[in-house]
Amino acid sequence: MNSNLIKYNGIFCDVFCVTDPSQLPLLQLKVSQQWDSVGHIGLISALEEAFDIDIEPDDMFEITSYLIGIEVLKDKYNIDL
Repeated sequence: MNSNLIKYNGIFCDVFCVTDPSQLPLLQLKVSQQWDSVGHIGLISALEEAFDIDIEPDDMFEITSYLIGIEVLKDKYNIDL
């Protein structure tokens, strides 16, 4: 596992209080109890800070799951995850 993926996983664990990283792929906006609108803002802020990026508003709305977030960061921000 590369360092960016470790960082990404750590952000999701911290923001959504996940203790078992194997559960991360199941996380989805408004489906997972802990991922509400406030959690989403916290997630976006943590991702921007950790990866030193400014996530565009359209991309913020596109990140609706753990797995989609990986694809957005890879495709639009050239982050190796």
